[in-house]
Amino acid sequence: MSETPGPRRVLPVPPAELPLSVLAGEGEGPFLRPRHRTRIVKRARRGGTGRALFALQIGAIALVSLLGLWAGYSRVMASERLKVGRVDVRGSHFLSEGEIRELMGPAVGENILGLDLEALKTRLRASPWVADATVRRTLPDTIEVHVRERVPLALAEADGLYLMDAEGTLIEVYGPRTAGFDLPIVRGLARTTGDARRDRAQRAGALLDDLGDLAGEVSEVQVDENGDLRVVLKGHGEILKVGAPPYRKQFLTFLSLRGELAERVPRAEYFDLRFRDRIYAKQPVDAPAVASNVALATGR
Repeated sequence: MSETPGPRRVLPVPPAELPLSVLAGEGEGPFLRPRHRTRIVKRARRGGTGRALFALQIGAIALVSLLGLWAGYSRVMASERLKVGRVDVRGSHFLSEGEIRELMGPAVGENILGLDLEALKTRLRASPWVADATVRRTLPDTIEVHVRERVPLALAEADGLYLMDAEGTLIEVYGPRTAGFDLPIVRGLARTTGDARRDRAQRAGALLDDLGDLAGEVSEVQVDENGDLRVVLKGHGEILKVGAPPYRKQFLTFLSLRGELAERVPRAEYFDLRFRDRIYAKQPVDAPAVASNVALATGR
């Protein structure tokens, strides 16, 4: 037979005793306050007087710096080495270097760093001869000027006789100073003003510009009210009616057939080049009809 165990006895556990050093406050346990407290030192706030002194110090430093910069700037601007002593002009053909200098004003002798280059370009472009201009500094004392002049292509008959370029700009009155230009005359501008005159001048200028060296064959250009152009050639004085570009191709075609046309239609009042691949000849009413392989038509 098995024996049934009797009830067990539970012995009481005596409470643990803390060391006397901990009870007395000696040492630092993990859950106890430190014996010596750390003191936090706060920076004293700057008073109104301190802030004022600090601001005065900053202001004094800034003032001294500005005075130093101004003194340096004054020495640079007064330097003899930086005064403009030479103006190098390029691109001018009709205008002389003296005229370019006069347009620029009193740049020579001025400090090169103090020059207003945009103002100088504006002064140069005020001349009707100057289409565009660039100005730049070359230290220590040189100004480089590059000018693009207008190129006269014709003498425009307006309220006087003017040199005119490809853009229709009236450059200068034709006279002793410009008498060396042997150019075609553009007519049809005299009774117009403003945009109408400008448009007609531009049409004539575009024609002569497109012709290039062939413009030497032209004696006159008449601009009609509808915008068509009548061209009078040198030599026999043939009159050509032209409309829209390209003009050079039309002229080359006519010049290649010039001799044949003179034989077939010697009394032609004008030749009309406004039609593609065809040349029409306007003849007097009493002239005999003419046919050729150039597609000539009479009575127009």
